[in-house]
Amino acid sequence: MTISGTRPGILLICLATLAACSQSNPPVAAGRSPSSAALPTAAPSTSPAPDYPPYYIESLRRLPHPGGTIEVGAEMGRGAGYTKFHVTWPSQGQVMTGTISLPDGTGPFPVVIVNHGHIPVERYWVGQDSGIFGDPMAGHGFISIAPNYPGYAGSGSLDPVYPDLVAQTVADLDLVSSLPTLPRADPRRVAMIGHSNGGGVSMLASVVDPRVTALALFAPVSSDMADNARKWWRGASRGGAPDPAESPEPYAHISPRNYFTGESAPAIFLQGTNDQDIPADWTNASIAALKAQGVDTSVTWYPGALHDMVGANLADADARAEAWIRAHLRAVG
Repeated sequence: MTISGTRPGILLICLATLAACSQSNPPVAAGRSPSSAALPTAAPSTSPAPDYPPYYIESLRRLPHPGGTIEVGAEMGRGAGYTKFHVTWPSQGQVMTGTISLPDGTGPFPVVIVNHGHIPVERYWVGQDSGIFGDPMAGHGFISIAPNYPGYAGSGSLDPVYPDLVAQTVADLDLVSSLPTLPRADPRRVAMIGHSNGGGVSMLASVVDPRVTALALFAPVSSDMADNARKWWRGASRGGAPDPAESPEPYAHISPRNYFTGESAPAIFLQGTNDQDIPADWTNASIAALKAQGVDTSVTWYPGALHDMVGANLADADARAEAWIRAHLRAVG
């Protein structure tokens, strides 16, 4: 059974369990995240801001994405109604790698970019945490592309000043610019699916670039990047961003929550009530911020499900994600 809504009754029990089991970074009351109280508000700006660091959203919005040629490589295997291949594209002079699942037929097909969760680079294998979301859609008439993040599986590394999540977003947007070179793709219809860290990549991409027009977010990280930085970002993963405990202000400029508008991409959230990694308050805060701007937003909670959903829960969530994207994907340009 699934629960649709922003705050299921069962969730109160699960949040208590999460708080009891966590020794650090416990969930806090809804609307009272540490960052929401401490960080200044950063309003979107279109005025010149040459002094902004390159990882600020204001800077990312001005960053050119000239695109290049998508090269479809060796076949990886056949699925029900699609074929999966290795794929490459350029980003800032580097070659990015990933997988592409091409549906049978001539197209043009809409495109879904699938951003996987954080996996240590030494444990990552190509297609991990992405095929389970994208391949079912490829069998139903979507081109599914799953990037290997910068530094993963042969992908080049981007500017070290970028926090990891920002570099992953930049590579995604260069992929979007390259879609016109893919003969069977409809580059005007682009959605993103993101799990965990990949949900943060997807939200950031959507507030930087309006070409991303629909989101399906599986237990995404917080839309306030200071939350994520405090819990996970260490050393090089922060790039040029400071320790949030010492200087929280820059995180206001890389947090999608501060840049949601009425034109933001509609988003569906899909998460287990026993998620051991993503506090429910983070998800509810992102939902509330989107709804406050009038953005079409939905959530389905899966009772008892953990961070990595499996079985019937995963199948139901995949079906809901596809239906949401079909209903909300719009052509641009």
